[in-house]
Amino acid sequence: MKRFLFTCLTLFFLSCSFVKGQDSIPLLKGKAELSIKNGTLECDFTLSNVPRINDYYIRINSGMNILYFKNLDANTLIYFDKSFHDTLSTGETIAYFFPGNKGKGKFLPHSIQFKYVGKYPVVTDTLKDYSVEDWKGNIAFNGYSVRTDGRQSAWYPVLYDIAKDVVFDKVKYDIEITCKDCSTLYVNGNLPVSGTQAHFKSDIPQQLTMFSGKYKVANVNGTYLLNPDITESQVKAFAEITNSYKKFYEDNLNIPYKQSITYIQTTPTSKDNAWLFVSYPTIVNIGHGQYGMKSFFDKKTAAWFKPYIAHELGHYYFGTFKVFNSELGDMMSEGFAEYLSLKVARKLISDSIYGKKLTTKIKSLNDFQAIPFAKIRSKSDYNSRELYVYYYAPLIFLAIEKEIGEEQMWKWLHAILTTKSEFTNFSFLKQTLNSVLQDKDKLNLLESKYFDSERSIENAKEVLGLK
Repeated sequence: MKRFLFTCLTLFFLSCSFVKGQDSIPLLKGKAELSIKNGTLECDFTLSNVPRINDYYIRINSGMNILYFKNLDANTLIYFDKSFHDTLSTGETIAYFFPGNKGKGKFLPHSIQFKYVGKYPVVTDTLKDYSVEDWKGNIAFNGYSVRTDGRQSAWYPVLYDIAKDVVFDKVKYDIEITCKDCSTLYVNGNLPVSGTQAHFKSDIPQQLTMFSGKYKVANVNGTYLLNPDITESQVKAFAEITNSYKKFYEDNLNIPYKQSITYIQTTPTSKDNAWLFVSYPTIVNIGHGQYGMKSFFDKKTAAWFKPYIAHELGHYYFGTFKVFNSELGDMMSEGFAEYLSLKVARKLISDSIYGKKLTTKIKSLNDFQAIPFAKIRSKSDYNSRELYVYYYAPLIFLAIEKEIGEEQMWKWLHAILTTKSEFTNFSFLKQTLNSVLQDKDKLNLLESKYFDSERSIENAKEVLGLK
């Protein structure tokens, strides 16, 4: 089965967020009414505390039909326009803006009301009537639930500062969700609620991943599993293993997790897609049958599922605690999360699983011409994003660890996570490594072998003793 790994940051993944929080945190208020039977989502939201930005877009899901945008400062409706130059609006969203006086520049009120409604396909039968593909940014109705992420699907208005490369996808919120054909409602950053109507509020900025529908909830010592497809004893074991991965990261990075994890198990609207994504503190697994949570306990599938969970838990640090941007931001977010997953595989899962994952990465890179970090000018230089961020980058990090030792490697990761910087580019990467090594000759050696060399893959394989 074809698998895709998308992260929020991230995530996600998309790497255009401010590095350590956002300049000013918008507040989202209002209500949304949905129907899992009809595939409808009707929203009446207000976005206030909007930061002063000259050049911006406001992204809203492309399936939403706009009734109006209103400037609440003046209590007047606003004329709006659309941009087709927003590179991150790849079909999922439309980039809106408000033209300034006489069509010059852009106007951005401090408080805006958004009223719109969308209708989406409801996939109840993946044998006869299903979509060709499902993905993270899809607003997915599968008959028993609706799933949205926050950043990519933009079911609520997401502000983007073009000049600073800042996405305001994490917002404080105070919203009401109504779904008359649901039994459980959930919005990221709150506990799940039984019922058809609920009030959700968070003073901690969150991406508004939502999962509402007809499903059961399990709670193990504050770790919630929504719609689990595993037994009660497996639920307990799953939570205990998750906690062991978290403790491993906490002990080595010296940065604690600050919220409990909520897992969501759901099915895609397509037949052949399965993946995980994280929108901390929520981790979402999308997959049928063997690609559900039960694969965590199947000997045939645990080899990939357990490291996937470790990867997603790693995104608390690389993607949530620290948000990355610039041309290398995507690589850092995904590459370091995958590196952490490899560390968990070797220390807590098994040497054989670690070895198989590393061998797979090496084989996949045999014909890949990687542009070293120092020469990347845009994400298009990755050539293949999957190979670059999930295979090439963690291989380079393992080689650097071999050169400088585990202790200094953990210190470097800590420095990356705690050093303030407006842009997480190559200079930032090199600066944080230099702050740990404090050895100019060693830094120059690493730069020449891994950061600036066209033979970086071969150099990494050689130092790791791999063919």
